[in-house]
Amino acid sequence: MERPVWKQTSFYGFLLLSALLALWLADPAATSASGRAVLERCAAVVVPSLFPFFVLTNLLVRRSYHRYAASALGRWMDPVLGVPADAAGALVLGALGGYPVGAAALFRLYDQKQLSARQVSRALAFCNNGGPGYILGVVGLGLLGSVRLGVMLWAVHILAAVLTGILLRPRTLESSQAIAPADTPAGPFAVDFIRSVQDAAVTCLYLCGFLVFFGVLLGTLSRMLPSLPALAAAGVLELSTGMALLTERGLSVPTAMVWAAAFLGWGGLCVHCQVLSLRGDRPIQMGPYFLGKGLQCLLSVALVRLLTVRDPLPLLAVLLAALLPRLTKTSWKFPARPV
Repeated sequence: MERPVWKQTSFYGFLLLSALLALWLADPAATSASGRAVLERCAAVVVPSLFPFFVLTNLLVRRSYHRYAASALGRWMDPVLGVPADAAGALVLGALGGYPVGAAALFRLYDQKQLSARQVSRALAFCNNGGPGYILGVVGLGLLGSVRLGVMLWAVHILAAVLTGILLRPRTLESSQAIAPADTPAGPFAVDFIRSVQDAAVTCLYLCGFLVFFGVLLGTLSRMLPSLPALAAAGVLELSTGMALLTERGLSVPTAMVWAAAFLGWGGLCVHCQVLSLRGDRPIQMGPYFLGKGLQCLLSVALVRLLTVRDPLPLLAVLLAALLPRLTKTSWKFPARPV
């Protein structure tokens, strides 16, 4: 009699986790060293760079200041990306604050009843992105040796996110109006600030926990796998470790840019776990998010190749052939500019 599928899956999962536990117990010194290295990176880079953005994100949404971005970009959001104007704030915060600030902003907008669960699910596909601080400093200057190339990578990254939103835009949209009144009365500033700091601290704690786990896992894989598979696994699992390994490989600049664009577009499973943790028990579907990150990865690679190859016309033709059918079938109806 054949065993049920769920029992087979559970058995394979048990074997995988048991093997991983055995590997960590067999070399506890290396395991501890990997975890310690990640904690040092969290203290030196991750928390100082992301914690202020988490505080500001929570505070901006609690005080409804994100509506300034909505008023500036809102008329483009629905016809181009298929999401309400309120999502513009999350798009801007995600582009400036880095992973996972954009997702945190969207979940906060859902809690404030300014976006529906379906609208948040759709916006997650393109609003959660890497920030210029990391891409220009760590990737551009540290990996490629050029801030200018870092700016190019960040521009490619954001352009790929926007193209992802266009390609995944549904043909029939639900009402894009906010589901809460536009003028929601704000509470005392001090209360909102304290709660924003508390929420940001908890978010950073979860974030560092995922980073430590995936850092230890990648430390084990890097000792077992050949150079190229270890690099690919690092980029798939954890972004910063993938970039660190990419720096050590000594690749040519065009090749390194392609790898970096792919890693940045995908974001890493560690970032995705952070997003799932931030989602909590909210009834938000995550399928569009994973589809969007995969598509953004492919588009980022295509755009970088378009900028670095000597003869970009064949690649440009392929890219346009993929994009034009979707663009021409979209109804571009922009609302009138308010007087």
